[in-house]
Amino acid sequence: MTRKPSPPPVTLLRVDLPADSGWSALAWSSFDATGKWVAHGEAAPEALPAHGKLEIVLPARRVSAHSVSLPAQEKKHLAALIAQAMEDRLLGDKADALYVAGAQTGTERTIWVCSRRWLDEQLLRLTTAGLSADRIFPEYELLPLIHDATSCALTADGTIFRRSDGCVGLADTLATVGLLTGQQDVRLCPDRMLLPSPVRCTNMLSGRQSGVGRLAFDPRRLSRSAILLALSASLLLFGHVLHWRQLENQQERLQHEIRQTFATRFPGTKIIDPALQWESKMRELAPLANGDALDALLMLAAQVNSPLHPRRIEARDGLIDITLSNAEAAQFKTQLDGAGGTQSSPAEPGLTRLQFRVSR
Repeated sequence: MTRKPSPPPVTLLRVDLPADSGWSALAWSSFDATGKWVAHGEAAPEALPAHGKLEIVLPARRVSAHSVSLPAQEKKHLAALIAQAMEDRLLGDKADALYVAGAQTGTERTIWVCSRRWLDEQLLRLTTAGLSADRIFPEYELLPLIHDATSCALTADGTIFRRSDGCVGLADTLATVGLLTGQQDVRLCPDRMLLPSPVRCTNMLSGRQSGVGRLAFDPRRLSRSAILLALSASLLLFGHVLHWRQLENQQERLQHEIRQTFATRFPGTKIIDPALQWESKMRELAPLANGDALDALLMLAAQVNSPLHPRRIEARDGLIDITLSNAEAAQFKTQLDGAGGTQSSPAEPGLTRLQFRVSR
């Protein structure tokens, strides 16, 4: 009995992902280790042939290409530049846009864009069926880049084309391609699913996994923000503490000055609360405004807290003239000065005339 030869092993399986989400079967093509096409067919995800690697081809209707001018940058800075460059180019929900950097020629770089939500839904269905994609790229990448010519291929959605400068597009018919590209040499390629896998093409898995297309969460950026916030809060708190300390020192200086003034104005009086005591003393001294010379003398004696022996006393317009012996004037000079604005002048021999205004 003759045994049938076993089919060659499938190293690479290529799956054509439909643009509509309601699919139940997928078109596939298989390739051997040399990249040679082996077979093709259509099957449900669970019934796809066994394979080594799986690549997913995205339909042109679900992917758009944009050529933007970007300077050469490191990969960690590229996402931010792409987000800024694509800000005014995208319509609709920008948060749903997944854009991945493609090939760069000079300062011009191709940016591929598709719906993140749609792609996640399709990949979830494949994952549920036990499939894991190794590479995902737009079907435009299957078209060869031909010098001075436009390559194109027929698809279920129309005719995809790729110009010699790398620009791609989707046309309704093959005749429209020449009008859109402006090139007379339009070369129709065979079934794109049978073409060898491109050596260099954009893997949109890299953008999906790294978060290209939206600013990726960077804990270091959050850490720097937290440090700056903490530093600002610390400076603000330090400023408030410094201000409170200045107010406290000012209050202490004012209290000290009040105590000194009260002690000078009312010597011998025990100080408890100088502000309240000052107000009380002012109320006690208020009758002097309408009192006579005797009242002033009695109040003065109470302030000096020592017996006085005036030789003459005169009171007029709130002023008190009192004549004392030189010895008494010298003995009670400090107390009399505390009575307020005392002025001294010589009187008769051995006597001194003191003049002061009665405190209210």
